[in-house]
Amino acid sequence: MSRVLSTPPAGSGLKAVRGPRGLPLVSTVKLVRRPADLAASLRRAYGDIALTTALGRKVVVAQGPPAAAELTLNRDKAFSTEPVYGFALGRFFRRGILLMDFEEHHHDRRIMQQAFTADRLAAYHRQLERRITRSIRALPVGEAVDLRTEFKNLTLDIALEVFAGVELDRAATTELNRACVDLIEAGGAVVRFPIPGSRWRRGLRSRRRLEKFFGDLVAAKRTGAGDDLMSGLCRAEVDGHRLSDAAIVDHMIFMIFAAHDTATIALTATAFELAKSPQWRDRLRTEVQTLPETITYDDLALMPLCDLVMKEAIRLRPPVPVLPRAAVKDTELCGHHIPKGTFVIVLIGANHQLNDIWPDPTRFDPTRHDLDGHDSDRHRMAWMPFGGGVHKCIGMNFARMEVLTVLHRMLREFDWSVPQDFLMPVKDRSLTVNTGFPARVRKRSDHAASDGRR
Repeated sequence: MSRVLSTPPAGSGLKAVRGPRGLPLVSTVKLVRRPADLAASLRRAYGDIALTTALGRKVVVAQGPPAAAELTLNRDKAFSTEPVYGFALGRFFRRGILLMDFEEHHHDRRIMQQAFTADRLAAYHRQLERRITRSIRALPVGEAVDLRTEFKNLTLDIALEVFAGVELDRAATTELNRACVDLIEAGGAVVRFPIPGSRWRRGLRSRRRLEKFFGDLVAAKRTGAGDDLMSGLCRAEVDGHRLSDAAIVDHMIFMIFAAHDTATIALTATAFELAKSPQWRDRLRTEVQTLPETITYDDLALMPLCDLVMKEAIRLRPPVPVLPRAAVKDTELCGHHIPKGTFVIVLIGANHQLNDIWPDPTRFDPTRHDLDGHDSDRHRMAWMPFGGGVHKCIGMNFARMEVLTVLHRMLREFDWSVPQDFLMPVKDRSLTVNTGFPARVRKRSDHAASDGRR
């Protein structure tokens, strides 16, 4: 038996959103633990727009690129991120760019976008290339190296140096890393009171710590000539307006978290697929050995195979696995009636597994993204690992730059592998979709003899 979200208005021509009857707890567990399976069963029975239950409330699951496009482009401003993210993250990432909507979001994003132009990315690359070289050369070798932890430390170091213009020792970086984790864990807490020892209390304490850390930097950034992202935000203007000190702090807290978390996921996913694919490691190694020992931002355009591998890795494990929205007025989605207050989600990971778009979808095949050899008419929202529409990840090109630069260094100097039967576990904490993997890492003895042009 099925149930209906809401009866469409008479004469509207809209369809009702339908879904199965069942125990709310069961559907919630399926959504959290096996979202692709839940999405597939809903699509078979009810189509691309279907109803389920999560955390005791009705939720619409929107599948397929057309639904994702309609929801995220949000041309009639019917959907908002704030009611959804605000409940979970509002106390800890308040006024972060992801939690803003409409004119407020447009205003702040225009200012922040000035920090991600091609010229700015090229300047950032000069900094991060040096940091990546030092960190990758110091990778531990052995039989069970946790590359995800290494990547997480590296990407936070990069975010602090490039975004905030500071270099900290490992103890201080670890403390900030822990603070970022505390915020996201608090957002998912069941007990939402500052009880001693609770996630909520740790989150509030870590939020204050991060506010002080970035707040202490603002005055100097306003008047200085720094080349970091925070300095750029402090000086950037749109229509004669600058961001307030409080807005700078709010945005930096979210940006530091999102930047290093997203890059960590992308790096871990890419390294994992290469660990299981020696033939692709060899192809990519051949590619990077034609490049200089030290690459520039422009050299990234000469790494097309590395780019294909990264794209396929984050198709399988997207940094942004789900996009939630809330209807702020009665509206429609792909011809279905969506009443005000309805939560709608796009399960990006499930969309990336649709057989009609991605044949044999669980297979790792980077050539899918080589449009010279495939259908170039593929919908632009078929692949959206960084989200889409007006809230598309503002730092996605920065993350790509990090991944390719790390691959250049790792492939030249290391080899790594993982047992073919190893399955990377899923973890629903943070934005993350994985917990890492125990890689066998060894130093390449032929590195010095195999350098390409200098």
